[in-house]
Amino acid sequence: MLQDSAVSALRVDDQDFLVRSTIDRCPKVMMIRELFKNALESAQQAADGRVIFSVSIESAPKLAIWNNGPGMDDEELGRMTNLAASIGKVKGLDKNFGMGAKVASLPSNRRGIRYRSCKSGRVHETILCERDGVYGRLRRFDSTGATLGDVIDVTQTLTAEGGHSLEQDWTEVVLLGNSAEQNTVVDPYDSDPPQKIFWLATYLYHRFYRLPENVEVRLMEGTHARKSGSRRFETISMRREKGVFSQHETIELGSGIKIHYIYDEAMSGSGHNRSVSGSIASDLSTCAVVFQGEMYSVLNGRSWTIDAPTFGIPFGARHISIHIELPDHYPVLPEGYRQFLRYGNGEQDQVEAKQFALQVLENRPEWMIDLIHSMAPNSGDSSDEIRSRLQDLLNRLRIRAITPRVHSEGDLDVEQGTGRAASDGGSGRGGGGNRGQHKPDDLTVVQTGAQMARMAQNLERAPRLIPLDDAADIEEKQIVGRAARYYAGSGELFINMTYPAVPLMHEQLGREYSQAPDPELMQQMARGLSRNSMINRVGLAVVFALAKRINKEWDEGAMAKALEPESLSLAADNYYESLQDARRTLGKAMKMNRTEADDDETVAV
Repeated sequence: MLQDSAVSALRVDDQDFLVRSTIDRCPKVMMIRELFKNALESAQQAADGRVIFSVSIESAPKLAIWNNGPGMDDEELGRMTNLAASIGKVKGLDKNFGMGAKVASLPSNRRGIRYRSCKSGRVHETILCERDGVYGRLRRFDSTGATLGDVIDVTQTLTAEGGHSLEQDWTEVVLLGNSAEQNTVVDPYDSDPPQKIFWLATYLYHRFYRLPENVEVRLMEGTHARKSGSRRFETISMRREKGVFSQHETIELGSGIKIHYIYDEAMSGSGHNRSVSGSIASDLSTCAVVFQGEMYSVLNGRSWTIDAPTFGIPFGARHISIHIELPDHYPVLPEGYRQFLRYGNGEQDQVEAKQFALQVLENRPEWMIDLIHSMAPNSGDSSDEIRSRLQDLLNRLRIRAITPRVHSEGDLDVEQGTGRAASDGGSGRGGGGNRGQHKPDDLTVVQTGAQMARMAQNLERAPRLIPLDDAADIEEKQIVGRAARYYAGSGELFINMTYPAVPLMHEQLGREYSQAPDPELMQQMARGLSRNSMINRVGLAVVFALAKRINKEWDEGAMAKALEPESLSLAADNYYESLQDARRTLGKAMKMNRTEADDDETVAV
């Protein structure tokens, strides 16, 4: 006798609402990911798999995605277009949901998504769409009004049109958009959000890190940025293995994580990186987490250059990419719509690239450290002396460590025994050297033995002071109109030397000592004093803020506000308190008293 189940299974009470809410909540920007992934998985089953993006001319150009994987008959096509349904795939939280492509595509294609599939020489078609608030398959009628159903045989129509092979299996999806006039090739989301005209290749490039070895992906004319012809799509890993990038290296950690370091040198006089040559995708450098062949938490452009110092890349981020590849067994899962990764345990926080910043910093190859140092500006300021004074202050305040410890040579204290195995990028491109020995992380003058001995009294180091004069560097750190930006993780303080407080102080000193016997020397000294006082004021603001945290006087929220660029700018603005010391130095050197400025002197606050 069979025993009844101990549980009554849950059922859906309002199916229409569940379907509508599931679709309407889905991030529409996941559409291409889902459609392309389906096409890849299908084409992978063919001996010589192909996925092709092309332009289908309807009432307006419409984007088509074609693959030569196993086709579907009418029953399979109808079943496949249901939610939570898939053909020939294993469902699972870390595998296939049977929902993604349909759910992600319908919000931007309410007019329709046309599926055609050829199997055994017969082609069947169905259109998923939305009508009067209901999502489903479009019912079709013949010229007399008789119903044909929602999956129809179009073999005869395609044979008459020509250009469609019936000798092999294939499946094609055409995005009909929200209206007949919508060009889904260049405007896939009906301008919400808007896309750059040739968005497709760059989206694929910043999402898919690897492709099945037996599948070739091509973008036909009109779907890519080149003037004519079809172009093969290549992922970052494929281009890396071909030697497209100037230099690269992969470091494997004991946990199985691989960190890919890539340098893409600038193309002379173009403003682009060298990899743009012959490419159909963006040449922007990126930082991303890679899991099972896909990229998550992608940083590029300004979002990457502003975070790069946290990863140990204070300069050159426009030409350096970092990809953290997790092993397949790593305890993470894609969230429901596969837009993000989440940890499988605990509170299941979102996985972000910055969570691996310390591993990236500690394992930088020797050649990359040399490269970063070569890109650092040489300002000539006395920032090493200022840093030493700030360190003395830190010691007096008894601040404990919150940034990486240093050895007496200035090297980072890297945990030993990580089990790293290095693999360079083939053809000798990966560099080499002893990665266990890091170069000094400072970008200022290396400290003397006595200075380092004083620094060793505390595990906390004074911030590394990095003055910036180049407009591109200042823009990269997003401190235009701001005095500085501090990175707590790497302990680096980037200072905008074009900030108004510097020229204002310089101009005032110039007026007060305009009668100096050696005007050129006076101007040189006034400029140096103005710059160094700016560095000192901002450095002091950071030091005192750190003291508040370590002495448990402020919480993290208050600390974040104190260390924001705007707060550091307020500290930089008060150059009046720095004038008296600068006047004494100038007066002694010039052997003269200052001349009263023409305008009223502002009282120091």
